[in-house]
Amino acid sequence: MSIKDLRLNYRYRDADNYKQFGSVVFSNPFSLSIEEANDLLLPKLISEEFFVPDDWGLARLHSSPYNPAVDHEWHEFKSFEFTDKEPTYPRSIEIFLFISKKDLKFN
Repeated sequence: MSIKDLRLNYRYRDADNYKQFGSVVFSNPFSLSIEEANDLLLPKLISEEFFVPDDWGLARLHSSPYNPAVDHEWHEFKSFEFTDKEPTYPRSIEIFLFISKKDLKFN
């Protein structure tokens, strides 16, 4: 645990505009700055904002049962921040940013 670890904050907004918030904490062994993490993540997102959590190994934030007739898969990236909380993701931020399922789709 280190103040250098990074928390990724994201949210889900359902068809009725109800919002669910979530986050995941990554170890940060190479001390990426928030700006560097943003620079690496944003180009991989849909319109530099949205993503499908399954593509990234992140939890879906649907609070009620998912209804594909009215709901969608897209979640919104909100921010990175430094934290002293224990990592909750099994890989470092660098591995998450460089080796995501989304990247593998292009191979």
